[in-house]
Amino acid sequence: MKSSLFKAIAGSTSFKLLSAITSFITVPLLLKALGTNQYAIWVTSTALVSWLNLFDFGSGYSLKNKVTEAIALDDFRKINILIAGTIQFYFLMSGIALCLFIGALFLLPVFKDNVVLAVMIYLPIIFSFPFTLSHFIIQGRKKFNSFNLILTGQSILWLIVVLLYRYNLITPNIYFLGLFYGLLFLFTNLVILVVSLNGMNFKWKTVMEIKHFVDAKDSLKVGYRFFLLQISSLFLFSLGNVLTYNHLNLKNVAEFDTVNKIYLMGMTLFNVVISVFWAEISHAKALKDTKKLWKLFKQLILIALGFSLGTAIFSFLIPMLVSAWTKKIILVEVSQLIPFALLISIQAIAYAGAVVLNAFEDLQGQIVLSVLASCLIVPLSNYFFKIDFGIGTVPLASSILLIPSVIFVLVKSNILISKLETND
Repeated sequence: MKSSLFKAIAGSTSFKLLSAITSFITVPLLLKALGTNQYAIWVTSTALVSWLNLFDFGSGYSLKNKVTEAIALDDFRKINILIAGTIQFYFLMSGIALCLFIGALFLLPVFKDNVVLAVMIYLPIIFSFPFTLSHFIIQGRKKFNSFNLILTGQSILWLIVVLLYRYNLITPNIYFLGLFYGLLFLFTNLVILVVSLNGMNFKWKTVMEIKHFVDAKDSLKVGYRFFLLQISSLFLFSLGNVLTYNHLNLKNVAEFDTVNKIYLMGMTLFNVVISVFWAEISHAKALKDTKKLWKLFKQLILIALGFSLGTAIFSFLIPMLVSAWTKKIILVEVSQLIPFALLISIQAIAYAGAVVLNAFEDLQGQIVLSVLASCLIVPLSNYFFKIDFGIGTVPLASSILLIPSVIFVLVKSNILISKLETND
């Protein structure tokens, strides 16, 4: 593994670990300050933030590939026009997201019951949506350490506010927390935008030229395929809080969210590796460097297998960790964790193969399997809830539905690299 790749992974992982530690400290403080019931309402409300990522319709992932390829080929002639057109698209989607959010206030139970809190959280986040394009630009430019440093700063600021709230140094008010959470999200993405565009000679006035929206149409068309993968992934991996809230009690929601946070922290660290390797694979693909592609692919599979083994071993420590972390407010057993560990392990191996397909923008097979899985996740979860699988219901259903995708992406990745090698 070359030094630049190692530095990107090591640096970004260090920042992610710091963010993870910050989150570990924040959760029990917030749980203690809010109480189990209000905490369950909080985590269920904020769990839907990730759904806003759908409104880019995958255009960010397409742009990330284009930015990396522009760097590899030393050709920036069209990339700033493409960025301007994509930002215009993001502003359009922000308006649509706002309209849908207003409708959701009358339809979603968790929003209907907590309208003021939902507005405090989501309005600043929706207004900041155009700035989130910067996440893809900064990763395409391989500025992973800068990106994760800013996100770590966001986590630390959130911890400080929760500490002030927990120890009554500010007036205890869940609505204040909601407003600060939304505004912090907006500020963080504005900072990432500034850093991502620094040195690119990007002119903001080009965003006002509508013709650039047309110039970006080819990239936006590719993006819709990433969008289908996004939405199916959200159904598979982000419905746990909502489905558990609908079928079990608030104590179970708190248990699910606490355990899920621990496993997601591990997945967040693995996604650092995926992000770095995605940029490297796109770079090698642009240069048609098949030798490097094979090396990167094999390294990534080995990392995924090692991560899966580590997840299984670490799971035996989680009951003790949860008990200490929440001061015995939440207690779980190892048997309850098996579906969570299984899902994270399968997910890691799937991502290792899928990142190659994403860099090549060969998505059709993934889309078919992902859409099929997203259609089945709710009925399969409902069935497992009825036979009492408890808080592990949704992870177990997701694991089963993900297995065909794992097999497909690993086989297809080998085919794509071999094909490029033959054509070259």
